[in-house]
Amino acid sequence: MAISTHGHIVSVNSKVVGDLQSLGSIKQKRALKEYEAINSGVIVQALGNIKTDPITMSVLYNPADILGAGELEAAFLAGTIVPFSIELSDKILTTGTTFAWTGAVISDFEVNQETDGDVLATFSVALNGAPTVTAAA
Repeated sequence: MAISTHGHIVSVNSKVVGDLQSLGSIKQKRALKEYEAINSGVIVQALGNIKTDPITMSVLYNPADILGAGELEAAFLAGTIVPFSIELSDKILTTGTTFAWTGAVISDFEVNQETDGDVLATFSVALNGAPTVTAAA
């Protein structure tokens, strides 16, 4: 069964971010270093730690929001490290699969005025290492 994108839950500092308009990919990777012997052509590959690329998300901007979007803005302004999680939608089970990081930094904050009158806030979340993944239950 596929997972629907409608209904994802993003939390920052244990506060749910509402009115998500877009949510970037969860991309993990390892640094790769290769050592090539000059006398035999043998190649040894060494892998580094798992890293997660920054995730970009957009929300409807409300400067009076004290919940998740306000928490994202406050973390950006203060330069603080916050816990961050994404719960994938799963309407059949009680909770979806959750990706959680103990430390995230909001590295970018951008406000865009849309032609229909709404304002979008776009945030980039820099994440520390691999997430803790909790399967849907």
